[in-house]
Amino acid sequence: MSSPTQLNLQRGASLSLAASRTHTLAPLMGLATFMALPMSTWAAGQDASTGQAAAEDLTLPATSIDSQSDAPYTTEKLSSSKSTEPLLDTPQSVTVVSSQLLKEQNAQSLKDALRNVPGITFNSGEGGGGVGDSLTIRGFNADGNIYRDGVRDPAKYSRNDFFNTESVEVLKGSSSAGWGVGATGGAVNLVTKAPVLDDFNHVSAGVGTADYRRGTLDVNHTLDGLGEGAAFRLNIMGNNSGVDGRDWVGDERYGFAPSLALGLGTDTRFTVAYEYIHDNSNPDYGIPTVNGTNGSRPSRAGGASWNSYWGWRNLNYEDNESHRLNMKFAHDFNDSLSVDTQFTYFHLDHDYFITTPGGDATAGAPGIQAGSGIYRRNVNTPQRTQTNETFSNQTNLTWKVDTFGIGHTLVGGFDLSKQTLDSKTGALTAADRARMGSLPTSSNDWSKYPFSANTYYSAKQSVEQTDKAFYVLDTLKFNDNWQLHLAARQDHFDARVTDNESRASQTAAWTDLGNSDQSEKLTSVHTALVYKPVRNGSFYISYANAKQPSGVLAVAQTGSIASTKGDRGKTYELGTKWELYDGALELTGDVFETKRQLTFIDDDEGTAFTGGEERVRGLELSGTGNITRNWSVYGGYIHENSKLVKGYNGSEEGLELANTPQNALNLWTTYKLPLDLSVSYGVRYVDEVKIYRGQGAVLTRAGETTVPDYVVHDAMVSWRATRDLDVRVNVNNLFDKHYWSQYNGRGYGVPGAGRGLMLSADYSF
Repeated sequence: MSSPTQLNLQRGASLSLAASRTHTLAPLMGLATFMALPMSTWAAGQDASTGQAAAEDLTLPATSIDSQSDAPYTTEKLSSSKSTEPLLDTPQSVTVVSSQLLKEQNAQSLKDALRNVPGITFNSGEGGGGVGDSLTIRGFNADGNIYRDGVRDPAKYSRNDFFNTESVEVLKGSSSAGWGVGATGGAVNLVTKAPVLDDFNHVSAGVGTADYRRGTLDVNHTLDGLGEGAAFRLNIMGNNSGVDGRDWVGDERYGFAPSLALGLGTDTRFTVAYEYIHDNSNPDYGIPTVNGTNGSRPSRAGGASWNSYWGWRNLNYEDNESHRLNMKFAHDFNDSLSVDTQFTYFHLDHDYFITTPGGDATAGAPGIQAGSGIYRRNVNTPQRTQTNETFSNQTNLTWKVDTFGIGHTLVGGFDLSKQTLDSKTGALTAADRARMGSLPTSSNDWSKYPFSANTYYSAKQSVEQTDKAFYVLDTLKFNDNWQLHLAARQDHFDARVTDNESRASQTAAWTDLGNSDQSEKLTSVHTALVYKPVRNGSFYISYANAKQPSGVLAVAQTGSIASTKGDRGKTYELGTKWELYDGALELTGDVFETKRQLTFIDDDEGTAFTGGEERVRGLELSGTGNITRNWSVYGGYIHENSKLVKGYNGSEEGLELANTPQNALNLWTTYKLPLDLSVSYGVRYVDEVKIYRGQGAVLTRAGETTVPDYVVHDAMVSWRATRDLDVRVNVNNLFDKHYWSQYNGRGYGVPGAGRGLMLSADYSF
C-alpha cells in the first residue's frame, strides 16, 4: 500500500499547508477531494440516529472491477514476517513500488524506482568522500537505512540494476523498532525475486537513445523428484547504456541470479538464492556552478552546457562486483505457531576513480585556479578501493493466541549481524598533482586527460561493526473495531576501527592515526492505536522513535567514528487507509511530525553533548490501484515544513533543512485501449530545495542556495501483439526539461537526464 493521511481534516489542512505554493494548489485540491471520497461515502452509509456503520464494508457505486487482481499497482502486505497485518491495518506511512510499475516505466535502478515516492530526494556525492546512492527521506539522511530482504545493506555504492528485484518497499517515519538502528526519516527495503509454483519463460530485449541496449531472461519451473513444492528460478541480465543529454556517461553491466525453493505451499519451506552483478560505469558528478547566496539560485559556470562532461572520461570509473547468498527456512507447527530464519552473506568490491568539477572557490571546494579562469577538476584524492562484507542471521517466532478475549499476534526474534570494511584511498603523486594544478585555460573544454595521472595509496582504514538485537512485536485485537500495535527492540551495537593509517607521499612511512571504537545499548519502541469503522477502512495514531549511533556509517565508507553519540529521532503520525472496489483501489493519508534531537547526555559518564534539533512537519496523500477496470493510477503528494529548531556548530536557527522540498507530487496513470493497446502518462513535480555551502553540516543564510523546482513528464505506449509478445515504447522527459537532479554546495550540480526513447519487447515461451 502506498503512503498515508487523515482524510476529513486533510481537505482543508492541505490547502492551508500549501498556501505559500500557489502553483501546487490545484493538484493538491484534486487529490484531497479524491481522498475525501471514502469518508463521505462511509458517512452516507451510517444510520442517522445511531451513527453506526450500516454494513461491514464501505460501499461504492457499481463498477467493473472484480478484485485486487485487476489492480497491478496495489500490494496487500509487506514482505517481512515481522509485518503480520495487511497494509490496510499497518499504522505507518508505507509506499510500495510494485513489479508492474517498475516494468511499465522500464525502471532499472534505485533512483528510477524511488522517483515514484514523494518525500525522497537524492543527495549529490562528495567526490573522494563517496560514490553511490545517498538519499534523504522526509528531510533526514537515510544512507545507512537501505535494506535487501530486511537485511541492512550498509555499503555506499550505486544500485544500478533491478533485474532481480521484485518490488521496493518504503517505510516513512522513525522505524528503529522494526528495522534496527537508524531510520529516523524512514527506510527502504528491496525485495528479491524468488521461485514460485508456476512455469514460465520470459525474455526481454530493448534498444534506445544514449546507446541503450539491454537483454534479460527470467525463467521459473516447478521440479519433480525434489518433493512437493519444488521450484527453480533463474534471472540473467546484460546492459549497456548511457544517459540521455549527458556526454561520455555510460554503464556496462551483467549479472545472473539462480534460486531454488523446496516445500512451497507446505508447512516446511526452504529457499537458497545467489546473485552476482558486475557493473562498470563512468559516474557523473555534473558540471561546475556558481552557488547562490542568501537564498538566490545557482548558475552554470565556465560556459558549461547542460550536456558537457566535466570529469576525465579516460580516468573516471566506478566498478562494482557483488556476490549475495541468501538462505531462508520457515516451518509452520500449526495454524498458530511458526518460525522462520534467514542467513545472508554479501560481498562487495567497490573501486572508483572520480573527478569532481569545481565552480565556487569556497573553502573545501575545487574552485577556480587563481587568476587563470580555469574551472578546476579536483583529483587530489580521487581513488578508492574498498571491500564490504555482511554476515547476517534473523530469526522470528510468530504466535497467534487469545488471552481474556483479546487476540494477539506476537513476533519475537533476534537479529545478529557483522559488517566489515577494508578501504584504501589513493592520491595523485606529487608530480602529477602539480601538473593537474597548472592546466591551460583550454582544459575547460577537455573531456579526456592527455597527461599521466598516477596514484599511490595515501590512507587505509579497516572497520568492524556488530549488532546483536532482540525484539518483540504484538498486535492486540480487542474486537472488529480496535487494535493496538506495540513493538520494542534493543540493539547492542559495537563499531571498531581496527586499522587507520596515512602517509604524505608514495615514499613516506605509514603513520598510525590511532583506532577508535563505540559501544551502545539502544532501545527503540513503536506504539499505535488503530480504529476500524468498517472492515475496509482504518484510522490510526502512532508514536515511534529512532536511535542511530554515530558509528553506523563507518562501515559504509567513512572509516571513522565520531567521539559523540549519534542521532535520536521520534515521529508522531495520524493517518487513515482505505481499500475500495474489493481492494482494487487504495487511498491513504497522514499528517506527521518527525524530530531529530542532537542534544543528549551520556548517563554512564555524566558527559553532556550539546547539539541542535531538526524538525519536519507534513502531510502526505496517495492513491494506488484501479479507478475502473481499464484505468490504473499510482500517485502521491507530500507537503513538508522543515526547520532547524535549534542551531548547532554555527548553524542558524529557523532555516529549512537541506534537500527537503516543501511540496512534491508524482503521478503515473495507465489506460487500456481497444486492440490490446495501453497508454501511460507520468508527471513528477519537485519543489525548490535549499542547499548550503560547504558539505552541508553548517547551515547559514549567507551560504544558502535555492535550487529551482521542476516538472518532468514521461509517457509509455504498449501493445500486446500476440498472446506471448508485448511491445513497449517509453519516452522519458517528454519535453526535454533542463533541471538539477542533484546539487552540491561545493560548486557543482548533476543535470537530470534529457529526453530519451526506449523500445522494448517481452516474449514469453
